[in-house]
Amino acid sequence: MHSFYVLRHTGLPNNSDTITECYVLADRDDLIRVLTGLDVDPRWTEACTLTVHADGAVTGTVDLLATVPGDDPDDEPDEDDGEGFRTLDLAGLEIPSLPGPPLPPGHPVIVDGEALPYGCTAFYN
Repeated sequence: MHSFYVLRHTGLPNNSDTITECYVLADRDDLIRVLTGLDVDPRWTEACTLTVHADGAVTGTVDLLATVPGDDPDDEPDEDDGEGFRTLDLAGLEIPSLPGPPLPPGHPVIVDGEALPYGCTAFYN
């Protein structure tokens, strides 16, 4: 059985909708590249979790939203100060290792009864 990461980021692109980006990855470097470019501003992000899957079960979960550095999330950023984009503090983040052989690229998986392709899938609500 293979192991892999599932990164789910649910954000608010406007006042009435949500979008969930779901990444299925099995390479730590690919995961770090995605995490580096992820906007996790707590005002616009409902949830951001990383789960590790192996042998058909979840072996670890990290609430990434809880690791976001910054000021009070209720403060409105000044448009000119560049603080509208918040990223994760990767230096302080412990990313669990995959416990088994990595999922081959391109291989779909079933997570919570849902078929997900390798890579990124976006769900609009």
